[in-house]
Amino acid sequence: MSQGTGMNYRSLAGNMVVAFAAQGISFLASVAMSLLVPKVLGVETYGYWQLFIFYASYSGFFMLGLNDGIYLIEGGNTRGEIDKRAVNSQFRFGMAFQLVVAAVIAIIAVVWAPEAQRSFVLLAFALYTVLCNLAGFLGYIFQSMNETKLFSYSTMIDRLVFLAIILVMVFIRVPDFEPYVFAFLISKACSLTYCIVRSRDFFAARALPLTEAARLSLSSMKVGFALMISNVASMLVLGVARALVDNAWGIEAFGRVSFWLSMVNFFITFVSQASMVLFPALRQGTEGERRAFYRFVRDMMEVTFPVVYLLYFPMAWVLSLWLPQYADTMHYFAILLPVCVFDTKMNLCCTTYFKVLREERTLLKVNLCTLAGSIALCTIGVYVIGSLDAVLLGTVACIVCRSLWSERHLNAKIGVSTTPAPIEEVVLTAAFVALALCAPALVAVLGYLALYAAYLVLNRHSARDMLALTKRVLTRGK
Repeated sequence: MSQGTGMNYRSLAGNMVVAFAAQGISFLASVAMSLLVPKVLGVETYGYWQLFIFYASYSGFFMLGLNDGIYLIEGGNTRGEIDKRAVNSQFRFGMAFQLVVAAVIAIIAVVWAPEAQRSFVLLAFALYTVLCNLAGFLGYIFQSMNETKLFSYSTMIDRLVFLAIILVMVFIRVPDFEPYVFAFLISKACSLTYCIVRSRDFFAARALPLTEAARLSLSSMKVGFALMISNVASMLVLGVARALVDNAWGIEAFGRVSFWLSMVNFFITFVSQASMVLFPALRQGTEGERRAFYRFVRDMMEVTFPVVYLLYFPMAWVLSLWLPQYADTMHYFAILLPVCVFDTKMNLCCTTYFKVLREERTLLKVNLCTLAGSIALCTIGVYVIGSLDAVLLGTVACIVCRSLWSERHLNAKIGVSTTPAPIEEVVLTAAFVALALCAPALVAVLGYLALYAAYLVLNRHSARDMLALTKRVLTRGK
């Protein structure tokens, strides 16, 4: 890969601050969704709300890689360097395509949905697909130009509008899930409006002829399709488990599992926001800077992320008091918590570097293999063992293996030495799950603290190097 012009650490830090501020607001919205909404909705009604959220998470698939292709092609370019006519034309092509997709989903909702609630969910999903994918297109443009603050601001608007509406509905105790879905749609429409306003110079550029717009769009899809399929496959690793749970045990079991997954996603979504900022910055960096930054991020996560497991014990106690209807499934949270550590490591470090190094096809193969493993283990868990716990454990095992293989591959690709820390982290994770499921709370806390202390002693050199590099990164700038 060609050498970049060098990473602007002050710009990176500024973008990171705004990104985390946006995620702080998103975190509050997620808290409202996960802790306040189920307090008002019944278990079955909450299941339909989660079904909409589940469908909405796959809306990006229907762009067929258009957003991802533009992101990869334009990554590192400035606003002045991007061909605005081409972007405007591809946006119009994408909008037309999404309207067709939405019409097809709406027909399915009206003709084939087995019940009124599922029909409503599909109709709302059709509208959300249009709003989300158009906002996502412009968001990717902002990210590719390293104007990530604009994307972060759009996220803030989205989540603040949603949070304001949802707090009112929770306060007046709206018992139906449909109004919450409408709030979700309204907030995304506000975000799209902001993105359009901040992209008005693109829309002022004259659009290309239809045939040229189609050619450019198909070319971007060709570049981004592998990354898009890879992203969808990554989401389906957990999505398959949720779909099989819904099919085998019904909407209430689906809602309970989805609730605990939403707890896990707090951390993943918050920390993974950094990957959005890192990609354009790393594309502009030199090979030496990329190597040093990779080692820093890898070692930082290996040393600090296992602290997340300690949060389980106070969170489990508080959540069992706040939402007693979910207390009997608290062990799902312990089983799923390792996803926080290993999926976040994958998103923040490995996936980012796969894209920087233009190894989208390697990433695709990794995610497809992980998905195949998840399908196999989940199927066994449902139809052979008949245990929801087995389904979740199989899914988590696949996510852990994906992270381990990807890190080992990138170590060799970038030229960074491999350490025993990943295997030690897996052992520490297995010990946490065993303690959380089998031991009394106090014994589990003290036992894990002792194990984590031993883990830090074993990795003291990495911790010391990480602190030293942190000081250099924070004091360097342009």
